[in-house]
Parts: sequence; C-alpha cells; structure tokens
Amino acid sequence: MASFSALPFTLRRKSEVFSGLGMTTTTETVHGLLRLDREELTIQWRLARKVEHLGGEIRSDEELEAVREVHVPLRGLVGALVKNRWWAWPLGLRLEITASDLGSFQEVAGQTGLKMAHPAQLVVGIKRRDRLAAQEFAADLTLVVAETALEASVGHRSLPGIDKASEPPFGAIPGQGEGDSNEG
Repeated sequence: MASFSALPFTLRRKSEVFSGLGMTTTTETVHGLLRLDREELTIQWRLARKVEHLGGEIRSDEELEAVREVHVPLRGLVGALVKNRWWAWPLGLRLEITASDLGSFQEVAGQTGLKMAHPAQLVVGIKRRDRLAAQEFAADLTLVVAETALEASVGHRSLPGIDKASEPPFGAIPGQGEGDSNEG
C-alpha cells in the first residue's frame, strides 16, 4: 500500500504541581506524523517527557518513549479541516480530523495515547510553515474518505444474486438486444 500524503504535527502539554516542599513541572512534547494511504490513516507519534523538580533538590528527568503507531480505517472518518485559532489559547494552526464513530480514535484518545479532548476529533498543532501542506492533506483526506464512501455505496446498491457482468449497460432496456426490435 503506497503512501501518497504525509504531514508532521506537534502537541505540547505542561502541568505544574505545587506542594509544601516545592514544585514539579512536567512538560510533554509529542512529535507525530499523519500518513494517508488509500485504505487507512496512519498516526505515528513519539512522546518526550521532561520532569523538573524544584524544592529540597533541583533535578530534571527526561524520558523518551518508543514510537507508537495506530491505523484508522477510512470508513471510520468523515473528513478534515485546517483552522486558524486566533481567538482562543493556544494560538496557531490546527488540523481537525473528525471521526464517524467514537471507536475510530479509541487507541489514540485515552491516557496512553494523545489524550484528546473529544474522542471523535483528532486535533493536532501545525507549524505555520506547514499551512499549505496541512490544507492539502485535509483536502486529500476528505477526498479519499468521500471516494471510499462512494465506492461502498455503489457496491451495496446491487441486489444479491445479480452478477455485475451480466447487467445491461446504463440506459439500456433489459431484454432488448441490438438485434431485437419491436418494429414489424
């Protein structure tokens, strides 16, 4: 299966915990890649975590997790949009991929995944320099999802037991061949 569109993304999260003895700051940076094939969306990411302890001692711990990969079938997606968040924090470009089923992003949504705000929407940050690539990726994804839905609907419209090869061409009247004529 050949990949025909790919887009890098970045997510950042930061949390701070204050106690009587000091403060702990945890910064998580997710570097990821979205790859679109004809049959699925592949989401790959690697999480880098930095934990800084300030208090009785000053210490910084860093951790780099292994690359994770999830495959989402295109039949579980609706489409994608690139949005510019100039009115809300954090500012910047976001790619929003919407699922048609809550189970589509199940492996990505939870605490072990990307910790998404809504299980039916994958929202990832896009660097400003990747704006055109993100818009192209969103258009490619929406087009391939539409083509997949069209192919599925055309395939399901035929009646059971009817062979596609024996069906008359579009517009032809069944039972009338080229040599058949009602003229007398």
